[in-house]
Amino acid sequence: MGQPVKLSDALVMEARIAGEAMQRSIAGQVEFWASLGKQMEQIMTGGQIANLIQRTSIAELLERLDNVDSPEGRVRVQDYLETHKFPRYWAHPEQARLFIREEADGTKSVGRFEGREWVVAETAGGDAAAVAPAGL
Repeated sequence: MGQPVKLSDALVMEARIAGEAMQRSIAGQVEFWASLGKQMEQIMTGGQIANLIQRTSIAELLERLDNVDSPEGRVRVQDYLETHKFPRYWAHPEQARLFIREEADGTKSVGRFEGREWVVAETAGGDAAAVAPAGL
């Protein structure tokens, strides 16, 4: 059951506009933003989030979060990852909720973040999935 929450008029208006573009209700858009924020807190430190917010206007941050799953957003993320220091991460092409981690020496592993820690995934046989699929 949903709970009533007080939101600023400005946030509701931004959610209405963004939600219409993405075919979401106002509540759906706010929930989407909240889930993104929750996920960011799992992979970023408080200092990293504060730095991002200080460098970026809230409107720009919301716009970037809204289109992160668009073709333009994927290109922006890929460009960032290709120029960022190691380790590098990207989504596993075949396994939902898994990522591939590449170290500076080229070593690749498959896993996920639990808390803020990298955990190598286990295969069906119980072995660590230490190597990414061929071709990656």
